[in-house]
Order: sequence, then C-alpha cells, then structure tokens
Amino acid sequence: MTRRRTINIIGAGPASLTAAIVLRRHGFAVKVFEAAPDVGHRLNGDFQGLENWSSEKDVTEQLREIGIGINFLCMPYHEGTVYAPGLDPVDVKSDRPIFYLVRRGDMPGTLDWGLKEQALALGVEIAFKRRVDSIEGRAIVGTGPKGADAVAVGMTFNTQMQDRAAVVLDDEIAPKGYAYLLVKQGYGTMAAVLYRDFKKADAYLEKTLAFFTGRMDLDMENTKKFGGYGNFFLRDSQMRNEKLYVGEAAGFQDCLWGFGMRYAMLSGYAAARSIMDGEDYDTLWQRELRPGLESSLVNRYLFERIGHAGYRLLTRCFGRGDPAKTLKRLYRPSLLKRLLLPLASAAYESSVRDLSCSREDCRCVWCRCGTRACP
Repeated sequence: MTRRRTINIIGAGPASLTAAIVLRRHGFAVKVFEAAPDVGHRLNGDFQGLENWSSEKDVTEQLREIGIGINFLCMPYHEGTVYAPGLDPVDVKSDRPIFYLVRRGDMPGTLDWGLKEQALALGVEIAFKRRVDSIEGRAIVGTGPKGADAVAVGMTFNTQMQDRAAVVLDDEIAPKGYAYLLVKQGYGTMAAVLYRDFKKADAYLEKTLAFFTGRMDLDMENTKKFGGYGNFFLRDSQMRNEKLYVGEAAGFQDCLWGFGMRYAMLSGYAAARSIMDGEDYDTLWQRELRPGLESSLVNRYLFERIGHAGYRLLTRCFGRGDPAKTLKRLYRPSLLKRLLLPLASAAYESSVRDLSCSREDCRCVWCRCGTRACP
C-alpha cells in the first residue's frame, strides 16, 4: 500500500531518479520536479563510461541490488588503447570490464531515458517544465552541477568504424585531463575533457580531432558538436533545511576523471535509505562514498603535478597489468592519501574561487558566471 506522505524530489538526473525508484519500490508516493522538458536535456546522446573499478562488486550487480534495472545501453568494455606523449600506443586488456558504455540524453536507449521509464512504470509522478526554487519540508535535491570544475567539448557522429575505445593523456590536447574516442555499433563520440584553460575548449577539440585523424582512418558522418561540464567538492554535511543533496548538487563526482554516474546513483540510494529507514543521511554517504571521493581528490591533486612523464608511467602500468586492477589500486584509500588530503583540499578550494567567465567570446555554457545557455 502506498504511504500517504509524498516525497518531493527536485531534479530528474540519475541521482534523483534512483532515489525515486527506490522510494517507490518501498511504498512511498514520489513526485519529481524537473525544470527541463525531459530527462537528460542538457546532454547530447554522447557515450560516457560507467566505471567499474571503485568497488569489488561489478557496477551492474550493484545497481540491480539497489533496485535499478538495466533497461538502457550498457555494454562492457574490457580493452582499449592508451596514448601518451613519446610512447607508442599501448593496448590494454582486462578480465573484468573496465567500464560499461552508456549513452546519455533525452532519447530512447540512454541511461536517463531508462531511469525515467523505470520510475514511471512504478508510478512515480514526474512534473516536467516545473522549476522549483524553494519547497517546504523534507525533500531530495539533485539539481546538477553549480559550475564548471571540468569541461568536456566533443562531437557525436555516425560511422562505419569498428567498435573501439581510445584515450589520450597529453596536456597539449586536453590540459590536466584527457581526450577519448568511443565507437559502438555504428555510433561514436569524440571529446576532450579539460581541467584547465577552458577558454580554448574549441581549439582543444580541433587538436583532438587532428590527433585521431593522424593515427587512424576516421569515418565520421552527421557530426554534432556538444559541450558539458562537471562540478565536484567535499563538504562535511549534505543536509540543509531538511533537504538531502545528491549527485553533483552535493559535489559527488569523481575528481580525477569525471566518472561520476556511479557516485550519483549510489547517493540517490543513500538518500532514499535515509528516508525509508530513518538513518542519518550524512552518516550513510560518508560511510559509502566519502573514502572514494577523497581518494579521487588526492588523485586529481597528484595528476595535475605529474605531467607527461607521469602520464607515460601510468600508461605503461596500464599496459603491463590488468588496467581495472591498476585503477582500483589508484582509487584505494591509503595513509599517504590521508596525509595529502589537506593539501589537495586547499588546492581545490583555491581553484573554485575563480568566478570569471571560462570561455573566449562567452555566450555561455560552462561559466561560473551563472548562465548556461548553449552557444
């Protein structure tokens, strides 16, 4: 029987919809308010990776355990190619899926659409084009990133190329970030993910395109350009005025490389559990998510300092062993990371105080000035 009290959720991203699905499965009435006309509205049909290294448990198994079905494209990738300056391409392969390929956006087959369909099938009410700036009482807030700590600029395309995954670690192409090419079943995504020099995002995309053009026979038709941004931060509490903050609204994002979907959905589950079981939300997310978030922040701090020599070392490590195991060790909490955390936190806090526009000839998609209109 449905319980009388309705749980309000602001935003319809993966964290919010996960919370809605879990709550509805446990008998709660749920209403989701979304300012956009549909889920995934700020996304572009691009491929992204659902990481599979931060836990011993396979991410698809973990999602099923918390009540999330796999009704969206979710293809395991065990291998790929890594490029670093001064090295020949390094082919990597893992027994365990390194990541699962998912598609994002407001169309069938995407993660966003799949979660929406699951929520609606359970009886969750979703009010689209309903912007909510304030709400009384307890609610879950998953309104997405507040600013740009990382920027992705890329293109989607149709292709006859074979399925592949390729990553480039090179500050000349994606400063302090990476570039990638993902192809699956005749559809592809190419992008540069930047953690510095956002103003030149378009130039770095051109460099990414030139890099892959020079190394493989690119076949790209119906190209569509896109841009996106990510936000990450650490706070001791994600509860304010009876509101439980989830996903990137709470800063729950992989600070190193931006693989945040797993964090988002697990934070939605933690918020739902808090409401269902009466447990303290801060206790739940800090126990389940904080160790990995802190490790990723220290990883970001170190990655920004190692430069090309470090990228070569990391690439060789991927090639010599199992890359999924290497990544798991990289994200594992340790005494050294605890000691470095204050330095990493201070460096991060310094970077987010820059409230200036972050793109040349701004119109303005990724800025901290507050506007998000697409150019």
